[in-house]
Amino acid sequence: MANRRTQNGNRNGNLMPPQNRIQNMDNSNVINEEEFIAKLSAMGGVISTIGGIMSTAASFLALQKFQRDIIIEEEPTGNGNRNAPKDDRISELEKQIQYLIKEIDELKDRKS
Repeated sequence: MANRRTQNGNRNGNLMPPQNRIQNMDNSNVINEEEFIAKLSAMGGVISTIGGIMSTAASFLALQKFQRDIIIEEEPTGNGNRNAPKDDRISELEKQIQYLIKEIDELKDRKS
């Protein structure tokens, strides 16, 4: 019974010859390293996919904002003119200029 051999040929049941142990440890390290590399690669793919989704979502948001801005610019105002706020400001400035010209003319008349 003491000389009974196991499947791998050594006499002690659970001890492997030193050379086989070193070789087995090297294979184990290689497998662990390959497994780590595969997991790391998978995680990189997941992160890349999430980045792509975020980029696509940002593009859609920018497109929606652009479309809203175009709709607001093209939307007619109360008098049917697109540039009504600008026109209102210009007409207000014209009124102020006319008022100032009138005041200047009155000052000229007083001095004369």
